[in-house]
Amino acid sequence: MKFLNKTLLLMILLTMGCAVQAPPSGGPVDRTPPEIVSVSLLPGSIHVPVDLKEIEVIFSERMKEGSERNNLFVSPPVEFVHNWRKGKILKIEFLQELKAEQTYVFTIGRGLQDLRNNKMAQSFALAFSTGDTIDQGRISGKVYGLKPNETFNIFAYLLSDSSAFNPFDQRPDYISQSGEEGRFTLGYLRNGCYRIIAVNDRNHNLLLDAALERFALGYTDVCLDSARHDVSGFELQPAGFDTVAPQIISVRALFNDFVRVRFSEPLWFDSAFTCTLQDSATLQAFPVLDFGRNPENKNWLEILTQPLDSGKTYLVRFSHLQDSSGNRQSKNLSLFFKSFAKEDTSKFRLLTFSPADSARKVRPESEIYLKFSHPINRKTLIENFNLTLKSGAKVEGAWHFASLYEGAFKPAGFLQPDSQYMVHLDLAKVRDFRGRPPVDSLPFFVFTVISQKELGEVSGAINIVNPQRPVVLRLRSLGRQNLMLTRTIRNRNAFKFSFVPEGQYLLSGFIDLNENKKFDRGRLNPFRFCEPFAYSTDTIRVRKRWETAGIKFNLPEARK
Repeated sequence: MKFLNKTLLLMILLTMGCAVQAPPSGGPVDRTPPEIVSVSLLPGSIHVPVDLKEIEVIFSERMKEGSERNNLFVSPPVEFVHNWRKGKILKIEFLQELKAEQTYVFTIGRGLQDLRNNKMAQSFALAFSTGDTIDQGRISGKVYGLKPNETFNIFAYLLSDSSAFNPFDQRPDYISQSGEEGRFTLGYLRNGCYRIIAVNDRNHNLLLDAALERFALGYTDVCLDSARHDVSGFELQPAGFDTVAPQIISVRALFNDFVRVRFSEPLWFDSAFTCTLQDSATLQAFPVLDFGRNPENKNWLEILTQPLDSGKTYLVRFSHLQDSSGNRQSKNLSLFFKSFAKEDTSKFRLLTFSPADSARKVRPESEIYLKFSHPINRKTLIENFNLTLKSGAKVEGAWHFASLYEGAFKPAGFLQPDSQYMVHLDLAKVRDFRGRPPVDSLPFFVFTVISQKELGEVSGAINIVNPQRPVVLRLRSLGRQNLMLTRTIRNRNAFKFSFVPEGQYLLSGFIDLNENKKFDRGRLNPFRFCEPFAYSTDTIRVRKRWETAGIKFNLPEARK
């Protein structure tokens, strides 16, 4: 019995001991953010010795150990280690001497949590100096395009020689972190010119690792001096990292007149690009009728030829290969392949056309889009197509072809609201590249453009000093409409969006420096800024039969 009583007493004591470690149960849920109540080094301290050993931070309550990972920064970077004492005291130990006459910032991100997972209400920054003064430079801004809950580190490099900028091997001079909605602040900077990038520094080595990490670039460097020491509104856009020129993966003759080449990435065609075929034995050139990307897989380049001899080996050769990032292959690429006598016997069909027959409320800026099952003879399509008003008046326009299979007719101006149009397509006279007619017949189809009574207008001015380059503006609808209207403005500040459905919109835009009609996000090797851009945060309300005028849109200046 005595043995049982001792055992029971021991179990009770152990249970009580365990209960001491658990958070108390019952009562209201603790949602109070933890706070910093004491720091061993006073904020704004100067003449701090360069052999400073440690900084100690005391919190208002016990903290969740591990939540400090990726939330502790010293800027400019200094090697340090940290450890916890009693759950609420965080000790930072420096592993190297500080620089003389240098302002440092020790930052604790708001991601630190207490035992109930409450995060700090805001980040904490402690500025101190080993010299006589605290630097007061400040750059703030925003990283756009981040995923939900994604955080980027902000790296600022003090430029003595911009050609030496190398984020792959060079650690930044100053560090910060993006917060809510991608906003950031770099504080206590010394005067000078900075190049700023944002990096999703997944391995926390303060370097950009191309294979692992996303990054974002701005549209200019930022210079601070005594007259301009606080710069706000600096914005960055995520960029795709690609420094590798395209490579040939494989070549295959699908039919005796149709060759498919698979590349490592989509190609970008310019006037220098060439594609040739040769008999591998005699090196005699073989005619290439046409080539283009496959609409379903952009890595495939398809080549149309005259019938190849069965069983013979051919050589396909490319020069001036380039991808969409501007990486150009420095040498010609070639690959051998063997041809087969197989012919393509599948039927030639019209797969898709839009607007659909009898469609109503068609947008005034719409194109007539056609997609076929086989590469088309473009000449026969153009010659046997007409777009007219219901009155019979012909609509002028131009064709463009995104692939061997697709064609789009773009009217010279906007389609007229409240009007009915007819597409006349003599499909029986259209041919594929082999000269075969389609099995379908489609004499015409009609559609009606949306009524002017359903539409409004948006007008205003772009605030830019010297509009020498085109400005591309985008008006994006909010809500369910999922509408994006685009206008290119040349040699003027005024802009106008006509035929805008009722609703709420946001305006964005960029300066198209290279006039390729798309936003270029910049690159690192060789370095190139992204194109100057801006997003308006003011919602634009559009009403039917009403012009929303006087919109002011500010764009940063292009870097000279």
